[in-house]
Amino acid sequence: MAISALARRARIAREALWMLLLPLLVVVPLAFAAIWLALRAGLAPLQRWRERLAARGARDLSPVSAGDLPSELAPIAATLDDVLCRLSAAFEAERSFAANAAHELRTPLAGAIAQAQRLQAETADPAARMRAAAMEAALKRLLRVSERLMQLARAEGARLRRDSAADLCPVVRILVEEQGRDAGDERIRLRLPEAAVLSDLDPDALAIILRNLIDNALRHGDPAKPVDVTLTSEGILRVSNDGLPIPPETLARLATRFTRAGSSAEGSGLGLAIVATIAERIGSRLHLTSPRPGATSGLTAEMMLPCASDCEVEKRDNRPSRHSVSSSAS
Repeated sequence: MAISALARRARIAREALWMLLLPLLVVVPLAFAAIWLALRAGLAPLQRWRERLAARGARDLSPVSAGDLPSELAPIAATLDDVLCRLSAAFEAERSFAANAAHELRTPLAGAIAQAQRLQAETADPAARMRAAAMEAALKRLLRVSERLMQLARAEGARLRRDSAADLCPVVRILVEEQGRDAGDERIRLRLPEAAVLSDLDPDALAIILRNLIDNALRHGDPAKPVDVTLTSEGILRVSNDGLPIPPETLARLATRFTRAGSSAEGSGLGLAIVATIAERIGSRLHLTSPRPGATSGLTAEMMLPCASDCEVEKRDNRPSRHSVSSSAS
């Protein structure tokens, strides 16, 4: 009798336990699912805000739309917008200072160069003439640096794309002919496609790119060998020269500011950095390859220009070469 009563109480206890656990087995998963859905819905605005931030370019410092962020997170978005505005103002002030300083230097430098040239013509002292020539060379180098600084300020802050597309071939031909007159006959060889190459790239930006690439190729290449300038129908601009190959470790930093191929190399060290900056802003890359493809010497600078027929300018990211580097300036 006692055993039967104990068994009955044990059975009742098990039934009570199952009656308690069965609802929990249903309610707990449903509760977790409801909590997960509520968190997902609550964090969706934050996820969209993060995606808007991730989609921005490296140079886009405009305020980020807070959208439908929760009120608890809205102050964070406002603080971030304030930081971005202050950064943008600081960068703009830096660019304006560089451009204005370089512009104001041009007139006094031109006057000083004229005085140095006049001194060379008027003096009969060979030592004074040599010092005046050295002064003229230093002033001309300073003038080139000021011009490069103005180009760099434009590359970092000016508008580089137009609202309509135009043929790049006539612009390239005019620029190469202009450079060729200064460099000498047969010093630059130009190859252009038969068909038009339509692009919305600003002609002034193209002029800055081409002049810096050609000047770099002429300055650092073999003076007895020509410089090849090629524009393909796909919008690939390629400038190649002949000369000693550049080591990979030097090539990797050649497009950074104030970097030259050697300590004795002439130039400001800004030309390739300016081109790399413009390439980054138009969504392209500057590819430097040394030795040239299919050769044992020289350097090839190549970049894809934005074309109306094909806007995907990064389709050649992984082209094969012996020593190559893709540069994008910050």
